Amino acid sequence: MIYRPVTPERWTDFERLFEARGGPKYCWCMAFRRDDAGRVPRTNAERKQAMGSKVRCGTPVGILAYDEGEPVAWCSVAPRETLAVYRGLEWPEGDRSTVWSITCFYVKRGIRRVGVMSRLIDEAVAHAGRSGATVVEAYPVAPDSPSYRFCGFVPVFAEHGFVEVGRAGRRRHVMRRELP
Repeated sequence: MIYRPVTPERWTDFERLFEARGGPKYCWCMAFRRDDAGRVPRTNAERKQAMGSKVRCGTPVGILAYDEGEPVAWCSVAPRETLAVYRGLEWPEGDRSTVWSITCFYVKRGIRRVGVMSRLIDEAVAHAGRSGATVVEAYPVAPDSPSYRFCGFVPVFAEHGFVEVGRAGRRRHVMRRELP
């Protein structure tokens, strides 16, 4: 597999993955983001339009995984200050602009349970580091959680050097990894 950040040139790949059968076309990964006017997009079309606007403007939104040229998985990794839902959490010390967040994943059926999420975490951390991040946060849940499973799982992030530093609500754990 190869991994690439979503850019205006890769928007059609992102669209293809999200609109494929079983894809997350209902959210367009806008659950933790706001539109350009600071509003919560209400419809699928509004969410798609808002995400497209972010991509066209060059706002980092995440990475795609490709298998034989086809987009097969997604990881939302972006500067935390571009996200809305976690603004009430404590910030790590230092420059806020260097804190990035991994918020969710989507992996196509047929390639789940073979370590794709684990590889996406590695690639997301590397992408954030190349983009100037000094800290990467994630908000995973316990493996038996009945909800927010798209955020990933605590043991997987722990295996990748993330340390729990708090909670985001009842189910999501706040985990951080400092980059060299």
